[in-house]
Amino acid sequence: MDFYQSIAPYYHHIFKISQPQIDFIKAAIPENEKTILEIGCGIGTLSFELASIYQQVISIDFDAEMIVMARSNSKNNTAKTQFSQMNMLYLDANFDKNSLDGIICFGNTLVHLSSLEQVSDFLLQAKSILKSDGKLLLQIVNYDRILAQQIKELPLIENDEIKFERNYAFHSSAKLIDFNTILTVKSTHQKIENRLVLLPILQEELQQLLTETDFKNQHFYGNFLQQPFDFNSPALVVEAW
Repeated sequence: MDFYQSIAPYYHHIFKISQPQIDFIKAAIPENEKTILEIGCGIGTLSFELASIYQQVISIDFDAEMIVMARSNSKNNTAKTQFSQMNMLYLDANFDKNSLDGIICFGNTLVHLSSLEQVSDFLLQAKSILKSDGKLLLQIVNYDRILAQQIKELPLIENDEIKFERNYAFHSSAKLIDFNTILTVKSTHQKIENRLVLLPILQEELQQLLTETDFKNQHFYGNFLQQPFDFNSPALVVEAW
């Protein structure tokens, strides 16, 4: 069982959306009759919020179990969302050129790609399917700080239902890192352990790739409050078009 399939039943306890996140999206992509694509939608939590703002929300995730749960949740939410299992590198094959008003890729989804070449491929396809004024919104962990300081543990996520421990192990021979997690379900004391290999993208690398793929306008923030990105920022948040 892979990482996301194993944590799917507890996903809503681990990853929660915040009001600053919603406000950031609305400021970047004003409310209107717009079509939005969410990449890495998980069980659809953010998608349902977006459906209350925009005319159409198309949501994709690579993990089949996440899409099953999102579709199940959609029965109790809105018909304005459309969920599909899809690889984020196959956008060209599934969307028309110049058809989307916005693409949202949050939750560290981008670093699940395995190389900077794949990131470039994704950005090229995203630019192709966005309208001329369409926005690409990204959010990943601040790997500039993670790599420079060799930070091995991320802050604990804990509430009444779960405890989620996260740590990194660094590869010596390649620019990849292991993301190791332990999810403890408090009601049963079950422990679910997983490992993912991630591509830690630096701000300068992402900026260069955005420029090369014709995103002429780029803003980099350290959080969803749009505070400037710096070495100590918790995240790297991008608005590009």
